[in-house]
Amino acid sequence: MPTRLPEIVDYRQRSIVGCLCCGNQQLRHETQIVSGFLAARAWGGPPQATQLAYCGACGFRFFDCGLSAIETARYYRGYRNPEYLATRRRWEPFYTPRQHAAQVEWSRSTQRIDALREALAGSAAPRHFVSALDHGGNEGHMLAAVAADRKAVFDPSGCATLDGIEAFSDANLLPGGWDLILSCQVLEHVSAPAQYLRDLAALLADGGLLYVEVPAEAWRPAPGSRKLRDACLRLLLRNRPLLIAADVLCTASRIKLGRLPPLGFVAMREHLNYFTTESVQALLCNSGFVIDASGINSTGQIFALARKTTTNDDPLGEGDDVGRHLVADPSAKPAVRRPGATLRVQSGEIGV
Repeated sequence: MPTRLPEIVDYRQRSIVGCLCCGNQQLRHETQIVSGFLAARAWGGPPQATQLAYCGACGFRFFDCGLSAIETARYYRGYRNPEYLATRRRWEPFYTPRQHAAQVEWSRSTQRIDALREALAGSAAPRHFVSALDHGGNEGHMLAAVAADRKAVFDPSGCATLDGIEAFSDANLLPGGWDLILSCQVLEHVSAPAQYLRDLAALLADGGLLYVEVPAEAWRPAPGSRKLRDACLRLLLRNRPLLIAADVLCTASRIKLGRLPPLGFVAMREHLNYFTTESVQALLCNSGFVIDASGINSTGQIFALARKTTTNDDPLGEGDDVGRHLVADPSAKPAVRRPGATLRVQSGEIGV
């Protein structure tokens, strides 16, 4: 039986509603740090403390602080253009041109396309679709794995798409009735993942298919005293060179070794959410989908293929205002704020 997931009303305290995937109210919290680059670009402030919530029921991890629609637009404006990359490297020296090029190359790789093709072939999905939409798909490379009469990409960046692929950049102009929607490497970025999936369900035809792909990012938490660790984080927030050095060490250890060093932290950057296979399954089921297949694909990413239920395209009765996954700022003011600035203690990919 699907669980009604409460709507997020305050993007600065997302965990107050419980787990965003399964609804579990018993969460553990640990202090982390908002990246200086994200803080400067999204709300024009210095790096701050925030909380990382962990759900023991489905394994989902997520930062308590998300981004409002205004902050999301600021952060992704000119995404990965030269100015963006130069500014980012001032806070994250490990995000080098070589690292950026490797990410772009992987995003367009035949391995990713083959993994999608394998997922579709191994399921009950039709071999040919009338229409297919890549939601957040940049140029549309993933659509090479799909046989469809009509192919399109929705991407707010407005980037040019590959030949034969329609482009949409305004959610208000995006038509519905798609037989297949791809959402690859998107869910980890959104502040309200359940609402995002309900928005996609509203775009699907009855019985339409949704393919989701997210990074499989797991790590062991930092050992050591929480009281001492929080004191160290307060010190780092007052010393930019030390903060940058510690970020490099912690990021390398988490990505390469799968664990944080003693007193280490996870910097909040592009990825606001860290999924497990179980949390993806729970999120889809609680957003009005029936799962056809899920697991780890051949590129090591978590994937799921799910079907929109035909009985109700708005299972929670909350409308179909596509784009509401960009959570509104409850203050309705674009003023600079300090999300998660108070330190409190309660019981994948470089540069994420």
